[in-house]
Amino acid sequence: MIRKFTLCALLSLVGIGANAQNDWGNFGRYEKDNAEIIKQPQSARKAVFMGNSITDNWANRRPVFFKENGYVGRGIGGQTSYQMLLRFREDVVKLQPKVVVINAGTNDIAQNNHPYVEDRTFGNIVSMCEIAKANNIKVILTTITPCDHYNWRPDIKDSTVKIKSINERLRAYAKKNNLLFVDYFAAMADERGSMRPGLSDDGCHPTADGYAIMEPMIKEAIQKIVK
Repeated sequence: MIRKFTLCALLSLVGIGANAQNDWGNFGRYEKDNAEIIKQPQSARKAVFMGNSITDNWANRRPVFFKENGYVGRGIGGQTSYQMLLRFREDVVKLQPKVVVINAGTNDIAQNNHPYVEDRTFGNIVSMCEIAKANNIKVILTTITPCDHYNWRPDIKDSTVKIKSINERLRAYAKKNNLLFVDYFAAMADERGSMRPGLSDDGCHPTADGYAIMEPMIKEAIQKIVK
């Protein structure tokens, strides 16, 4: 009887764990919003921002910037490029924007849910670009913003080196494939590759002053593609 109860309890726990992992890409986050926004005029969704908490915070804290310009935020805090690639069709392609702005990779470097392998992260971002191109969506690639440490991963000691390395690969890819490239990093980093004082409260996530630097840069890039 004890063994039977233990087995049942174990199976129950396994089931709970499995259910918790069923939406690893977090498709549910924007499912209802996507269904609503696709009904709106294309001018209300001319550019979709795909990203992590930096994009998520941006859309939440600066909603007027997004709404007035017809931009749609599809950032999810903590996500890696693997998860963004998984939900790219649902949260970008199905919205049929003219442009997608891709900002990914910092959580990969922080090793949020797997070891960091630059080639794989780069490949995930390239795959998003290729999916967009196949669906007639223009791509704007952006650099990872400066971050010299991750508060939630103090064991990661070489983030600035890794960020600079993949940023240069993204720049080269954009140039080779005639994609617009927005260099947030150069505009926000000090000589050590850290976020400049006043642009972040934790050395990683932009403050309002940080977003004030990013906004005219990305707006100018988007306007080169669509008014």
